[in-house]
Amino acid sequence: MQQKATENRKVALSPKQTLALPYIAATDSLTAGAKAARINRTTLHRWMHDPVFRGELERVRKDAESLARVELQGLVLKSINILAELLEDPNPRVRAMAVRITLSTALKVGDVREIRHDLETLQTATALLRYQQ
Repeated sequence: MQQKATENRKVALSPKQTLALPYIAATDSLTAGAKAARINRTTLHRWMHDPVFRGELERVRKDAESLARVELQGLVLKSINILAELLEDPNPRVRAMAVRITLSTALKVGDVREIRHDLETLQTATALLRYQQ
Protein backbone atom coordinates (compact mmCIF):
# COMPACT_ATOMS: atom_id res chain seq x y z
CA MET A 1 0.00 0.00 0.00
CA GLN A 2 2.85 2.38 0.92
CA GLN A 3 4.55 1.60 -2.40
CA LYS A 4 1.42 2.57 -4.38
CA ALA A 5 1.08 5.86 -2.49
CA THR A 6 4.69 6.71 -3.35
CA GLU A 7 4.17 5.77 -6.99
CA ASN A 8 1.01 7.91 -7.18
CA ARG A 9 2.90 10.93 -5.83
CA LYS A 10 5.62 10.51 -8.43
CA VAL A 11 3.08 10.28 -11.24
CA ALA A 12 1.31 13.42 -10.02
CA LEU A 13 4.50 15.49 -10.27
CA SER A 14 6.19 16.43 -13.49
CA PRO A 15 9.81 15.35 -13.98
CA LYS A 16 10.86 18.98 -13.62
CA GLN A 17 9.03 19.26 -10.28
CA THR A 18 10.56 16.01 -9.04
CA LEU A 19 14.06 17.18 -9.94
CA ALA A 20 13.51 20.58 -8.31
CA LEU A 21 12.26 19.24 -4.97
CA PRO A 22 15.64 18.59 -3.27
CA TYR A 23 16.95 22.02 -4.28
CA ILE A 24 13.85 23.79 -2.99
CA ALA A 25 13.81 21.76 0.23
CA ALA A 26 17.43 22.64 0.95
CA THR A 27 16.84 26.40 0.94
CA ASP A 28 15.24 28.75 3.42
CA SER A 29 13.10 30.75 0.98
CA LEU A 30 11.13 30.17 -2.19
CA THR A 31 13.26 32.69 -4.05
CA ALA A 32 16.45 30.86 -3.07
CA GLY A 33 14.77 27.54 -3.86
CA ALA A 34 13.78 28.68 -7.35
CA LYS A 35 17.29 29.95 -7.98
CA ALA A 36 18.89 26.71 -6.73
CA ALA A 37 16.50 24.61 -8.83
CA ARG A 38 17.06 26.87 -11.83
CA ILE A 39 13.39 27.58 -12.30
CA ASN A 40 11.47 30.82 -12.51
CA ARG A 41 10.21 32.12 -9.17
CA THR A 42 6.74 32.52 -10.66
CA THR A 43 6.75 28.86 -11.67
CA LEU A 44 7.63 27.82 -8.13
CA HIS A 45 4.89 30.00 -6.68
CA ARG A 46 2.42 28.36 -9.06
CA TRP A 47 3.65 24.91 -8.00
CA MET A 48 3.19 25.87 -4.35
CA HIS A 49 -0.56 26.19 -4.97
CA ASP A 50 -0.63 22.49 -5.90
CA PRO A 51 -1.36 20.44 -2.73
CA VAL A 52 0.42 17.39 -4.15
CA PHE A 53 3.60 19.38 -4.79
CA ARG A 54 3.43 21.06 -1.36
CA GLY A 55 2.90 17.69 0.30
CA GLU A 56 5.83 16.15 -1.51
CA LEU A 57 8.03 19.14 -0.62
CA GLU A 58 7.07 18.74 3.03
CA ARG A 59 7.88 15.01 2.86
CA VAL A 60 11.31 15.71 1.34
CA ARG A 61 12.01 18.30 4.05
CA LYS A 62 10.98 15.88 6.81
CA ASP A 63 13.15 13.13 5.32
CA ALA A 64 16.12 15.51 5.21
CA GLU A 65 15.48 16.59 8.79
CA SER A 66 15.36 12.97 9.96
CA LEU A 67 18.60 12.18 8.18
CA ALA A 68 20.27 15.25 9.70
CA ARG A 69 19.13 14.16 13.18
CA VAL A 70 20.63 10.71 12.72
CA GLU A 71 23.90 12.20 11.47
CA LEU A 72 24.01 14.64 14.39
CA GLN A 73 23.45 11.83 16.89
CA GLY A 74 26.43 10.01 15.41
CA LEU A 75 28.56 13.13 15.70
CA VAL A 76 27.47 13.61 19.31
CA LEU A 77 28.60 10.08 20.19
CA LYS A 78 31.91 10.64 18.42
CA SER A 79 32.36 13.96 20.22
CA ILE A 80 31.66 12.38 23.61
CA ASN A 81 34.34 9.76 22.95
CA ILE A 82 36.86 12.42 22.00
CA LEU A 83 35.96 14.48 25.08
CA ALA A 84 36.43 11.40 27.28
CA GLU A 85 39.91 10.93 25.76
CA LEU A 86 40.74 14.58 26.42
CA LEU A 87 39.89 14.08 30.11
CA GLU A 88 42.86 11.67 30.22
CA ASP A 89 45.27 13.96 28.30
CA PRO A 90 48.66 14.47 30.00
CA ASN A 91 48.42 18.24 29.45
CA PRO A 92 46.64 19.79 32.49
CA ARG A 93 45.26 22.65 30.37
CA VAL A 94 43.64 20.23 27.96
CA ARG A 95 42.17 18.23 30.86
CA ALA A 96 40.86 21.43 32.51
CA MET A 97 39.23 22.51 29.24
CA ALA A 98 37.63 19.07 28.85
CA VAL A 99 36.35 19.21 32.44
CA ARG A 100 34.79 22.66 31.85
CA ILE A 101 33.10 21.48 28.65
CA THR A 102 31.83 18.30 30.31
CA LEU A 103 30.42 20.09 33.35
CA SER A 104 28.90 22.89 31.29
CA THR A 105 27.22 20.42 28.95
CA ALA A 106 25.95 18.29 31.83
CA LEU A 107 24.38 21.36 33.46
CA LYS A 108 22.71 22.36 30.18
CA VAL A 109 21.33 18.84 29.70
CA GLY A 110 19.91 19.00 33.23
CA ASP A 111 18.31 22.37 32.46
CA VAL A 112 16.75 21.01 29.27
CA ARG A 113 15.34 18.01 31.15
CA GLU A 114 13.84 20.31 33.78
CA ILE A 115 12.32 22.57 31.12
CA ARG A 116 10.86 19.54 29.30
CA HIS A 117 9.36 18.27 32.55
CA ASP A 118 7.84 21.68 33.26
CA LEU A 119 6.46 21.88 29.73
CA GLU A 120 4.89 18.43 29.99
CA THR A 121 3.31 19.43 33.32
CA LEU A 122 1.87 22.59 31.75
CA GLN A 123 0.56 20.65 28.77
CA THR A 124 -1.13 18.12 31.04
CA ALA A 125 -2.66 20.90 33.16
CA THR A 126 -3.90 22.71 30.04
CA ALA A 127 -5.46 19.51 28.69
CA LEU A 128 -7.20 18.89 32.01
CA LEU A 129 -8.55 22.46 32.08
CA ARG A 130 -9.88 22.10 28.53
CA TYR A 131 -11.50 18.79 29.42
CA GLN A 132 -13.24 20.30 32.45
CA GLN A 133 -14.76 23.12 30.39
